[in-house]
Amino acid sequence: MFVFSSRNVILPSPDGSRAFPVSRGFVGEIPDWAADTDYFRALVKDGKISLPASHKDRDVEAAQKKRRKGD
Repeated sequence: MFVFSSRNVILPSPDGSRAFPVSRGFVGEIPDWAADTDYFRALVKDGKISLPASHKDRDVEAAQKKRRKGD
């Protein structure tokens, strides 16, 4: 899954066996298991992690601007 993170977070796996650190300003792919938690869904809902429509710079920039307007 392709994401943009505006915060430093650690995404735990659903079973707690591993974690995936995501730094502030991270733009890229995360493992599918990292997105399969209530914590990840809460981060998306709060706008701390954005899910750009595509990998294109324009879409990533739009997700960043949308996040900034919500601050």
